[in-house]
Amino acid sequence: MAEKKQNKSNKVLTLLAGPHKTDREIAKEVGCTVSLVNKVRNSSGRGNSSFWAGIGSADAAYELDKAEKIRRHSQNISNSAYELTKDGPNTAGVDPNAWTRSGILNQAEQYVTKDRAATHGNMEDNFRTIADLWTAYLGFDLIITDRDVAAMMTLLKIARSRSNPDNADNWIDACGYMACGGELATQKDHK
Repeated sequence: MAEKKQNKSNKVLTLLAGPHKTDREIAKEVGCTVSLVNKVRNSSGRGNSSFWAGIGSADAAYELDKAEKIRRHSQNISNSAYELTKDGPNTAGVDPNAWTRSGILNQAEQYVTKDRAATHGNMEDNFRTIADLWTAYLGFDLIITDRDVAAMMTLLKIARSRSNPDNADNWIDACGYMACGGELATQKDHK
C-alpha cells in the first residue's frame, strides 16, 4: 500500500515539474486525492513562491489575467449567492411571524429542491466552483472542498442570525446549506 502511494507521489511530483496544472487536475490525472497533491507540492518546495519564480513574464501576465477573471466570476457568484439567500417568498404556507420547526424545514426544502438550476446553475458545480475560487483566493496551502463551502455558508448564516435573530431567512438558509452539504458528503461517487 505504501509503495502504491509512493508511486502516486512520484507521478504527482513529475506533473508538478511540468506545465502548470491545478492540484485538482493533477489529482484527477494521477487518480489520487487533492490533499496528496497539496502535500507533495508543499514537501517538494513547489508552493506559491516556487511557482511564480519559475514562470516567465508572459506566463505571469496570463496567470494574473486568469486571476482577474476568477475575481470577477467570484463576484458574480457572490451576487448570485446573495440573490439566492435574500428574503424570498414564503412557500412553506406558514405565518412569517410564527415559524415552526417544520415550517422552517419545509421552507428550506423548497429552497433547495425547486428548480434553481435554471437561475443559479447546478448546486454541485456551483459549490465546486466556489471551493476552487476560495482555494485560489486563500492560496495553494489550503484546499477547500464543496462540503467546506456548504459548512462555511452555514456559518455565514449562523453569524447573520446572531446579528438579526428575528430574520427567519437566516435560519432557513442555514438548514438548506446543511442539507446541500449532507447530500454532497454522502453521494456514492464522492471521493
